[in-house]
Amino acid sequence: MTHDPSAPTSELPASPASLEAQLQALEARVLHLQAAVSQAQALFQDSPGPAFLLTPQGRLLDVNARGTALLGSSAPLLLGRSFTLFLASSSQAAFAALLGRVFEGRGPQTGEIQLLTPGGEVLDLTLHAALHQPPGEAPYCQVILMDVTAFKLAHRVLLDTQQVQERQIEAQAVRLRALGEEFEGVMLTSGRALDDTLTRGESYLTLLHQHPQTPGHLGHAEEALRQTRGLLGSLRQYMQLRFLRARLRSVDLGRVLREVLKDVQEEMAGRDVQVTSAPLPTVYGDSQVLQIILHEYVSNALKFTRTRAHTRLRVLVQEDTAEYRIGVEDNGVGFHQRQKDRTFELFGKLHSSSVYEGTGLGLAVVRRLCERFGGRAWGEGKVDQGATFWFAWPKAPTEK
Repeated sequence: MTHDPSAPTSELPASPASLEAQLQALEARVLHLQAAVSQAQALFQDSPGPAFLLTPQGRLLDVNARGTALLGSSAPLLLGRSFTLFLASSSQAAFAALLGRVFEGRGPQTGEIQLLTPGGEVLDLTLHAALHQPPGEAPYCQVILMDVTAFKLAHRVLLDTQQVQERQIEAQAVRLRALGEEFEGVMLTSGRALDDTLTRGESYLTLLHQHPQTPGHLGHAEEALRQTRGLLGSLRQYMQLRFLRARLRSVDLGRVLREVLKDVQEEMAGRDVQVTSAPLPTVYGDSQVLQIILHEYVSNALKFTRTRAHTRLRVLVQEDTAEYRIGVEDNGVGFHQRQKDRTFELFGKLHSSSVYEGTGLGLAVVRRLCERFGGRAWGEGKVDQGATFWFAWPKAPTEK
């Protein structure tokens, strides 16, 4: 009988050594899987928060020790029960929707729920839910909870406190507005009464001057009345500026300076006055406010250069990314640098009223106007060497 080479040959059985190697590889794989399962189980049980494994219907497949403590029961009694039974009614629909998104494969989900404890306490919890689908097994969802009840309580207390403070601030604002209106009314009424008194005093002195035996020292009384009337006028201006309604828009400071120089022509009459200026910028601000500031600075410079044979005023400009700095430099009597802050105080006069008239309110008004729009005002000087008064105006002013 001859052998046909084309006929199929039967497969040779595996050798015992080969079977032994395959068996060892299978056992190693089983051991690896068991170790992985044990590790996953340990991580689940040792989770820092309550952890649960849920079916797509929301039933409990497993629960760790913190989860059983939270629900107040044991694992054998909890398994198979619906997790939504432990939730407040307001959280059940939201949780069911979140669980549906997890099993639809839309990625891990986070949310907030309220849980009812066996003692009837309502706990605020945040949750993180993620889908797990082991090969050859049904998918399940792992839910990890974190108790934020204390945080929520603190947040509610903070909100309540904030609301109380806001109501108190509103009440204080109303009270301050009322006090401001009352103060304004008192000032206006007092101003009118004082104005009437000054008018009577001036009329009386006029009549006395017509008498041939009028004492010469009544001139001091006339000067006192004149100064009092000047103070009254300054107080009225100060009150008007306190309640000034500003309109922010583009303002050409060069044009403002020209208007100011027209206003002070009387103060410059009969004097050798030279005014020079660097090119002035266009700023964003209130034209009336800026005119008041420049007018006060120029008028102040003219006042304290009156004793000079030749008066020299120079308007300076500096600029950086945040603000413009405008200065009015003079060659007048100056002041000691240690007194620079006093010049901007209410009634903060540095020189005798008998030599330089004024009430000491002008520069205080300038500082308050600048600060109202986020700016600054200050002065630099040396005795008998002149002074420079500056104001810084922000490029993006905000009214306070």
